[in-house]
Amino acid sequence: MSEDNSTTTNNNNEPGSVFSEQDKELATKAKQEYEARLFDVCLKTLQKLLESYPDDPKVLFNIVLTEYTLSGFQKTDMFKTQLNKIAEKLQCALDNITTLEEPDQCTLFYNMAVLLYHTRQYQAGLLIVEKLFRFIGQIDETLSWKICLLLSELDLCTFQPENALATVIHLEKLLNERASPPSNGVSHSPNMLNDNLEILKSKISLYKIRCLLMLKSLRTCKKELKQLQNTNQSSTSLTYARANFEYLKENHIRALKILTNNQQTNASSIPLQTYSSHCFYNNLSCIHFHLHKSAFALFYMRRALAENNRLLIEQLNNNDKQLIIHHINRKYEILYNLGIQLLFKHQPLPAFECLIDVIHIYSNNIRLWLRLAECCIMIYRSSNEDIFKLEEKLKCVLQSIGNGFHHKLILGNCNTSTSSKKSSVNNGNENCSMEFALYCLKNALTLLPNITEADLQKEEPKLYPAPPGNPMRIGDMLSLKYSILTSAAYVSLCLNDFVSAKNYATNLLNEPRASSGHKYLARLYLSESLLAMNKIELALSQLDADIIKTENDLSFKMPVTTVDKEEKSDTPETTPPIPKADLVTWLPRDARVGQAIVYYNIAAIYAITNDVEKAFKHFNLFVNLFGKTQPAHSFQLKFYLDLLDGNRHRLQILLKENFGHLTSNKSFVALPTPTHTSSTNNS
Repeated sequence: MSEDNSTTTNNNNEPGSVFSEQDKELATKAKQEYEARLFDVCLKTLQKLLESYPDDPKVLFNIVLTEYTLSGFQKTDMFKTQLNKIAEKLQCALDNITTLEEPDQCTLFYNMAVLLYHTRQYQAGLLIVEKLFRFIGQIDETLSWKICLLLSELDLCTFQPENALATVIHLEKLLNERASPPSNGVSHSPNMLNDNLEILKSKISLYKIRCLLMLKSLRTCKKELKQLQNTNQSSTSLTYARANFEYLKENHIRALKILTNNQQTNASSIPLQTYSSHCFYNNLSCIHFHLHKSAFALFYMRRALAENNRLLIEQLNNNDKQLIIHHINRKYEILYNLGIQLLFKHQPLPAFECLIDVIHIYSNNIRLWLRLAECCIMIYRSSNEDIFKLEEKLKCVLQSIGNGFHHKLILGNCNTSTSSKKSSVNNGNENCSMEFALYCLKNALTLLPNITEADLQKEEPKLYPAPPGNPMRIGDMLSLKYSILTSAAYVSLCLNDFVSAKNYATNLLNEPRASSGHKYLARLYLSESLLAMNKIELALSQLDADIIKTENDLSFKMPVTTVDKEEKSDTPETTPPIPKADLVTWLPRDARVGQAIVYYNIAAIYAITNDVEKAFKHFNLFVNLFGKTQPAHSFQLKFYLDLLDGNRHRLQILLKENFGHLTSNKSFVALPTPTHTSSTNNS
């Protein structure tokens, strides 16, 4: 919060309010006392001035501001009320930006914008500051600079780094002009900027670094960081910026060292511990998460949430809390990070409970809707590991009936996960179902931007906001779109909505830049939906094992869309790189297994059409490629094929090898027709 130093000028709205020389001296003295933080003395001086000018808006404003400063910025509601009364004298309304028409009104609106910033009403504050920016050149220079700095801050808070960077570059240019000697021999007008040029320069550099970090322009950011460090300027903000830079470069060990060293250095600083402890633990958690230390990551994130809650409780217990307390609440950002970490830790239900609390704050975040859907998918089917367990294989044989010659086996269905349309699971949260997953995915598809070929060819790709995270580049947005389509096709199949599954899979296959892994899943899902719609030939046409030759044919890495001008590592690193591992293990990763799954699906289709010879041919190819450990439904298909072929002896040998405790000279009854099965769920 800052005062308007125009107390030395008369109020244009009141022509009769002209300061005498003695009053001008009082005004100048009050300004100096305020800058020297002698607020009590300043207030007495302003009250003397008020005796001569009882209705002057500028004098009234400076008194109100000084009283608010004396209160420790606690009596915010009273300050707002007094500002509104002064605004009435200037014939404007602070809640109506259209009433801002005169330069003399700018100080009131600026302070209102600062209040909105600290109470995290960023969009409302941005509307005011954008209007104030039009008065640059008509108002005091110091106020102009403060407006520009606040505009940069609000642009960053609303995830518009390009706009913030444009303002910062403009300020940088003005600062260079002020620092250089004037060519015409005329010096700049004296004001408080001349005494704080170095501080202002470092502040502008820090804003520029924050913009570059949000834009992920790491090479340029590295140069700015070096220049700022060479000035021997040190602050908590600079330390966090350095740690964030190393974090984005995936030098997580170095980022951790920077962060922890700063905390140890400032351990005795009570304000730091009070107001940024939750940010510190949040950052520690994010670094440990990418170091694949999930237990530490969850511990620190829960610690961050506890610290944040402690600050909120303190706020509730104190009616007149400092203005900064309103600004430090990071509950929803921490909950978002906690939910993502729990999801990747395969704890979908607590992850869902965290993310569902966040969705009403970040309802336009496309990726958040996908994460909610993935929680539902993971609860419905956490992985494919269970289909390799013995208990699942035993489901192929339900029970034995009778004795002797009349002893029979009842063969069951091990594909229980797709046997019913309703997908709700008794998980303690009725919303966490596959129906809700489809709802989330439809919301995500609705929010997707329309990306054209022209957008892909631009030298400076467009950024898409994704709060609370950094803006997404166009390649990330495309990858997100393909993941949503893949998930929607899978969920639709699980809900037996085969027409929708077909449409989603077809749309994914029509995407020219989709990865080979996405298209692999799309073909499997499309084939299964076509088979369910009794379009046998079309289903077979989607299955071609020859397409899969190497692991790259199953990769989810997208082809390069634009030339990335920023290299992640442009100089050799002194710290040895840590071998990176994927946060999620995708299956199948081996080309042989990918081919085997295609052959299995082809065999299942031929079994349904009673083409036993071709079914056996492709099933044998599946067995040879897949390996010794096979999923439960492969036994089910083998039983069915042997029954179709009438080869009771071969079926009996198979049963004795795998289910010997249930088989001994027994007869058999046919099991249900095998289902066409996809490779994996894509959660």
